[in-house]
Amino acid sequence: MPQPIQRTELKTFYYTPVHCPFCGVRVMGADPSDETRITACPHTLFIAHDTAFEYRSPRLDRNLALDGMSEQDVETKWRADTRGIDGFTDRVTLPDAIKVAAYAPAPSAYGSYYGFAPIE
Repeated sequence: MPQPIQRTELKTFYYTPVHCPFCGVRVMGADPSDETRITACPHTLFIAHDTAFEYRSPRLDRNLALDGMSEQDVETKWRADTRGIDGFTDRVTLPDAIKVAAYAPAPSAYGSYYGFAPIE
């Protein structure tokens, strides 16, 4: 049986820079002139927030059976999970996949999620 994605939660504010654990590339906020610019590396499976996916790799789409789905259909699928996009991305089963979750301080609890896996 495939292993689910490994998960770690950052205990710091969710704007903490996140780097790929496999190659060290900073995947969000690497551009000082645009902190929201995504700089996904080949290991990046997804970058998401509680409201939407910001980036999805073809490997993620294949693993979660999202291939060929419209953005609206993908949103409908992850919104059906009782834990939203966080719970939906917990279903990734690629070997040695790692998920980093970071949350804004209470009362918000708004989350950001970053998934990585070695290149197959």
